[in-house]
Amino acid sequence: MGYVSSVSSDVTAYTPISTAGEVTFSGLGNGTDFQEIIDVTVAAEGFKKDDYEAQKEETEYLIDLLEQLEDGIENLNDSLDEMDEPDEFYSLEGSSSGDEVDVKVAGKANEGIHTLVVDQLAQKDVWVNTAYGFDSENDVIAATATTMEFTHQGETISIDIAAGTTLNGLVTTINGSMDTRDKVEADLLFDGNKYYFVLNSEDSGADNAITITNTGTLSNFDLTNFTNTQTGQNSRIKVDGFPADANSWIERDTNSVDDVVDGVTFDLKETTAAEGVRITIEYDTDAMTETIETFVTDVNQIILDMQTLTGRLETDDDEEEAYTIDNYALDIMYNKFKSILSSGALGFSRYTEADGGDPYNALSQIGITTDAEDGSDTFGQLLLDDDILEEALENDPEAVALLFSSRAVGESDSDDFQVISVIDTVTPPGEHTVEYTVSGGLLVSATINGQEAEIDGWTILGKASDSSGLYISIGNQTDGTHSETVRVKQGKIGELSESLSTMTNDETGTLPILIENYEASITSFDNQIYNEEQRLDSLEKTLIKKYAALDSTLSYYDNLGATLESLTANF
Repeated sequence: MGYVSSVSSDVTAYTPISTAGEVTFSGLGNGTDFQEIIDVTVAAEGFKKDDYEAQKEETEYLIDLLEQLEDGIENLNDSLDEMDEPDEFYSLEGSSSGDEVDVKVAGKANEGIHTLVVDQLAQKDVWVNTAYGFDSENDVIAATATTMEFTHQGETISIDIAAGTTLNGLVTTINGSMDTRDKVEADLLFDGNKYYFVLNSEDSGADNAITITNTGTLSNFDLTNFTNTQTGQNSRIKVDGFPADANSWIERDTNSVDDVVDGVTFDLKETTAAEGVRITIEYDTDAMTETIETFVTDVNQIILDMQTLTGRLETDDDEEEAYTIDNYALDIMYNKFKSILSSGALGFSRYTEADGGDPYNALSQIGITTDAEDGSDTFGQLLLDDDILEEALENDPEAVALLFSSRAVGESDSDDFQVISVIDTVTPPGEHTVEYTVSGGLLVSATINGQEAEIDGWTILGKASDSSGLYISIGNQTDGTHSETVRVKQGKIGELSESLSTMTNDETGTLPILIENYEASITSFDNQIYNEEQRLDSLEKTLIKKYAALDSTLSYYDNLGATLESLTANF
């Protein structure tokens, strides 16, 4: 039997060597069409080949569906990666009580209220040849070659000026010099009657001041002609009363101050009164609502795709209904996906007034539930209650953000010890039981989740796989054995993202392995189709020989009968 290697999915179709299409049957007097009989026989014997081809077509379609699901999951994961940390998930907005300051906020800012006093705006240093106005920008100001010099940040800049240079040519010469780039700029000011030469610093700030030291032999460019119409200076502000000294200020060489309050940029427009303006940094709950709505929509699409692929979704389309995959691995993947969405967040504690805890530890508490109504168009998908979400965001927007996006946050339920650090993606999220023994004023033993932990002075470091990277400092150093719980918190986005990454891992993921198995089936079907084509071709050749012999025999007897009939007629 022939065989096509499964090493390659490129299978060359079997090419028949039969000349069946060219065979003719001669001498038939009874009108029998043996070619038609052969064709019908071969076609009837081809039912296995037809079945293999149908199975191959269905398998190719299932592979396409699986690849679409894999792409969808990877796209969802890419989206989740952009919101799996608090400063990526939540949005903050800033506002000012006055028009003197505009406020911009980045994710690293903290909610709160600040007082900002603006005593002075930063400005460029500007010098104008106020003593002489020119009639035209084309007036020649250099009868002979000369040099103009000025200083900027302690550096002397010399500009060589050619004979015959015009007023506008001087501007071009200065601005075209490599020595002046990003430092100073020349320009012309037209008051409606005369043109005045202007030289100013490119950047604002006191350190960018200019001093014109030499104008050479330029006409009407005496040093005494120039006036410092605007002095280069820094902006000066106080934030929340700092600096406390009345004559001390925070100074910057720009009016866009972004390094005083973390994550906040103050764009200074005007000076303020002595009491300043109130700057409010607060959560942008509208933007957070949009993010959560996007999360629900994207997750629901994957749920819908999984439901369709596994036959959980009822449909009137018989063709679509036939192309489903009954596979336990997909069922496990689907159930895991749904379980993460419905279960509590790892490492979060239930809130009580007496003990505190996390205000929100499950998506259902902020209005995200699963549609459990049989026959519903959204059965099995997430439903979002806008009213509950709005209330949650009003009550504690930070807690909502942390429910989604907490990442590698270690907390202790006891004052006996505290979590120093955990390692992101290494320390398993969830609850960890810590037990340690102090004897003679020394920490002598410790375990985490029942596994021996490393001791260093009064610190404990988890080294087992289920506690690796969990680093704890002991506070209760009294003799005895102590046992408490610590929690490593992970938001729902991180948990979901890790699960999705596992599903699509190239080497161990459920989907890649399933696709690989189906691709192996394609190769198997190609082999079987190849073998069937070979068998059918062989059958056709056999039938041709058989019916050719029959044709010859019938022809002989037909001729013999005709001869006998002729002889009989002669008698």
